[in-house]
Amino acid sequence: MELEEKMGFPIRMIQVDNGYEFVNDEDRTAKDSAFEKIAKALHMELRRSGPYSLWQHGNVERSHREDGKILYGRKIFTSEQELIRQAANHEAGYNKTAKTGLTFKNSNQVVSGYFSTCNLCVDN
Repeated sequence: MELEEKMGFPIRMIQVDNGYEFVNDEDRTAKDSAFEKIAKALHMELRRSGPYSLWQHGNVERSHREDGKILYGRKIFTSEQELIRQAANHEAGYNKTAKTGLTFKNSNQVVSGYFSTCNLCVDN
């Protein structure tokens, strides 16, 4: 809900790996996980990646690796509030950094460009 508020549009589908933090193992139980229950309550479709299919969510895996090296591997957090503050600073800086995969634009520029030409956006 917080992400939808920040982005300004509803999230209709979430792709997840088969981690227990997201979904239960269908071979073990037919019960939905807490994450699945919340997604259903918010009318979001969950799309599960194939087992052992890291290429299906490679961008996320790379992001976690980079966060681990840059943020968690170099910082010491004295409190939860400090972790939240440092993570927010890291995210803000990362989103302002030009990426070769984005034709040397940063994430903020790409998102702004998308929304400036979006025909489906509420603000246009």
